[in-house]
Amino acid sequence: MDLAGRIRLMIEAKLSPGPSLCGIRRHREKGRLHSNVSVASGNFLAAKERGVVEGIHYEVTGEVQKVDVHRIRERLDNDSIVILSNLGYSSSGSVLNCKYAM
Repeated sequence: MDLAGRIRLMIEAKLSPGPSLCGIRRHREKGRLHSNVSVASGNFLAAKERGVVEGIHYEVTGEVQKVDVHRIRERLDNDSIVILSNLGYSSSGSVLNCKYAM
C-alpha cells in the first residue's frame, strides 16, 4: 500500500501545475508547464476486507464492492485527470489493497 501511495503522489506531482525550470533558466518564460491540467484522486473505491479464506487470513487485502462512477464522471466532466489506484476504503475507514478483477 505504501508503494501505491508513493506512485500516486509521484504521478500527481508530474501532472501538477508548476513552473518549467527549463523555461525559466533558458528562455525566461513565465508560463507554467501544465497550467491547464487538474488531477483528481481519492476514495473512489468502496471495499470490504477479504478476511479468512480457507484458513488464510488476508489481513489488509480487500475486495472492491463499489466504484463511485458518479464522482469520477464529475471530475472528468470538469476536465480533470482521474487517478485510480488499487486502494479501496472500508466503511470502518480501513485502507485496503484491492485487486481489480474483470
